[in-house]
Amino acid sequence: MSLIPDDKIREVRERASILDVVSDYVSLRKSGANYQGLCPFHGEKTPSFNVNPARGIFHCFGCGVGGNAITFIARMEGLSFPEAVKFLAKRVGVEIEDRPVSAAEKRRLDEREELHGIMDLAVGFYREALERSEEGGTARRYLEGRGVDRATAEAYCLGFAPDRWDFLARHLQHRSVPLELAEKLGLVRRRDGGGFYDTFRNRLLFTITDIHGRAIGFGGRVLDDSLPKYINSPESPIYHKSEVLFGVSLAKGAMRETASAIVVEGYFDHLALYQAGVRNVVATCGTALTEGHIKLLKRYAGNVYTLFDADSAGRKATLRAMDLCLDAGFPAHVVELTAGEDPDSFIRKEGAETFSARLAKARPVVDYFFRQLVRDEDTGTVEGKVKVIDEMAPRLARVSNAIERELYVREISRVLGVDVRSLARKIGGSSSPAAPRDERAPAQSRRKKGATPEEMLLSLMGRYPEVAERVRNHDPARIFGPQFLPVAEAILERIGAGKPVEWSEILDLVEGGEERGRIAAFLVNDDHLADVDVHKAFDQCRAALERNSLGRMKELARELAATDPDSPRYRDLLAEIDALRNRKSQLS
Repeated sequence: MSLIPDDKIREVRERASILDVVSDYVSLRKSGANYQGLCPFHGEKTPSFNVNPARGIFHCFGCGVGGNAITFIARMEGLSFPEAVKFLAKRVGVEIEDRPVSAAEKRRLDEREELHGIMDLAVGFYREALERSEEGGTARRYLEGRGVDRATAEAYCLGFAPDRWDFLARHLQHRSVPLELAEKLGLVRRRDGGGFYDTFRNRLLFTITDIHGRAIGFGGRVLDDSLPKYINSPESPIYHKSEVLFGVSLAKGAMRETASAIVVEGYFDHLALYQAGVRNVVATCGTALTEGHIKLLKRYAGNVYTLFDADSAGRKATLRAMDLCLDAGFPAHVVELTAGEDPDSFIRKEGAETFSARLAKARPVVDYFFRQLVRDEDTGTVEGKVKVIDEMAPRLARVSNAIERELYVREISRVLGVDVRSLARKIGGSSSPAAPRDERAPAQSRRKKGATPEEMLLSLMGRYPEVAERVRNHDPARIFGPQFLPVAEAILERIGAGKPVEWSEILDLVEGGEERGRIAAFLVNDDHLADVDVHKAFDQCRAALERNSLGRMKELARELAATDPDSPRYRDLLAEIDALRNRKSQLS
């Protein structure tokens, strides 16, 4: 629940022109009453992203996302609703004093701010040690040998932890920092006999930041052959490894521009590509890719390129990336380098132009996986063919694009010399999860089917007061379900008070981004309602709702017949059927 007063949220909405806000991220051109551009939330070549300045809303007809200026910023910057409001408030000069928070909430918020402050102190201290201390000379020479210039070191906030047990601990104590908090961040560790010692010693430090560029952890590399080569910050209240990728704050702009992301394993791989002008690159922070990482990448890119080492660990990482991307419906490709090379060594030897050529030849990850299986297995034997098919079938079943899946089936059948129909049956009967839904498919398929009766009524109510009056007379609670009832009531309240319907504000009442996008799709351009017979349309919507209620009652009746009369579910079903009967009687 927001801690910001409603009147302040309203003031931010009024002052923050959605056209100005979106234009900071998207190049827009006027098209009728709207402005259009390439969607920043998915990769596309033809503009399908629309902004309606008069209504203060946006909608993408490609991926189905929609909302107002606040929800746009929240999605673009990965912010919560209150954070997005504050982000825009600073931009438009609205001062916000948060509502009083509970003591527990205040302690939690204060601690997070204090933890960020401690991280900033540590970053500055380690940066100073790298740049100016005598002990940092070894690290400076090491970076020179790796081809890392000072500008890159500064951009990455590289630091150095001298070979001392309490180098940072003493500094933090001198600054009156509670070492218990530094321990939560993994900067220091507790001695068995009491006291604290530094976690990072005699290591080059890579600063790990969140998407806003705030320091949240470190990756520490030795400068010799001692082990472990890397030590990474542990999980903390501000650092969650499954949701953070190294360099994302530097890469997010380039990922939006190119609609793609390159994922590497190592910090130096990232630095080398960055210095060579490849800016849409991120790295895993000593952990395997996770579902959270894929969700993060999908905010900024339409597809991903994996660039892992060619050893067994790299192939395992590629396999995991493939499975995650298949589940998310996220196109993925594999970039292959010369054997024995990693991204760092390759780009320093071959240069950015040669790397770009390799990138252009990247294989779709499913095709790459299949070719690897064929190379590793003896496909001249029945056992080898069966093993390849057993590995491929569950992956093919999760390819969301039916045409792409069919083409893979044909190619695999050709290479292995098996019957296409047999392989297709194998995939259809696989025990793997059902093929994931393409996130763009719901919005597209629903547009073909048209708006639901409730959505059409909301659109009509906002445009025609006489429809709103008929809804009021029939009792909106008897017409709309719980999801859209708050929206309908807000429209009636504004019309009753003689005020215009503010769709940018009302959209915030819709719970769920998918539903908000559906409504925005019909509001961003409602020219289709210009010549409609509003009373006929109202009657048609009521009739459709009545049919829907009847169909739902039949479903519930069938479930009721198979449910134990003594179970809680039985009572719930009776109550829902009774509510639908009452609603149906009001609609009739």
